This record gives sequence, C-alpha cells and structure tokens, in this order.
Amino acid sequence: MPLTQTQLTAEVADRTEMSKSEVKRVLEALEDVVLDELAAGEKVRIGGVVQLVVRVKEATKARKGRNPATGEEITIGPKPATVTLRARPLAKAKAALPSVQKARRKLAA
Repeated sequence: MPLTQTQLTAEVADRTEMSKSEVKRVLEALEDVVLDELAAGEKVRIGGVVQLVVRVKEATKARKGRNPATGEEITIGPKPATVTLRARPLAKAKAALPSVQKARRKLAA
C-alpha cells in the first residue's frame, strides 16, 4: 500500500520532533518551490533521492508505416511538440531498494 500524504506527514513529524502542522506547512512549501522551478523549466534535485528534469519533445512529421497485422501500408499522422517531465532516481534511492526476492514477495502479496 502506498504511503499517503497523512502518513508521510506523521512519519516526518515523528523523526524531526516537529508538530504535524509544521511538517504539513514545510511539505506544502516544498511542493510550491518544486512546481515553481518546473514551471520555469529548471532542473530540480530533491536531496539525494530524485532529480526532476523538464524536457521538450520535438514535433514529428507524418510518415509511412505498415499495419503489422495485414501488412497494408498506412500513413502515421504527425505529432505536435510536447513538454514532458522526467524523474530520475539518484544513488540514495537506488541503494534503498530491496533485494529481488523481497521485492517479488512484496509485489506478489
């Protein structure tokens, strides 16, 4: 079961000995800062856990293709340019991952 915002707030409050309301304000401020930076197209690194990068995916032109089921030649339509967000786990996040056996047991449950 994923960690909820309330559970995250409670856990951070326990570990930092801050009140839940203070932690909630800190998390809201963090969210505002991250969203403002992403809106400005900046790269955001949150501790040693994750890095968020804004990318522009260029437009594509119409092209020829084949229907794999019938072999018929078709035209694949153009796609407009888009802005995407990429999240990349960093070393601390990768090091915190469970072993393959533990992950399989947890995901099977």
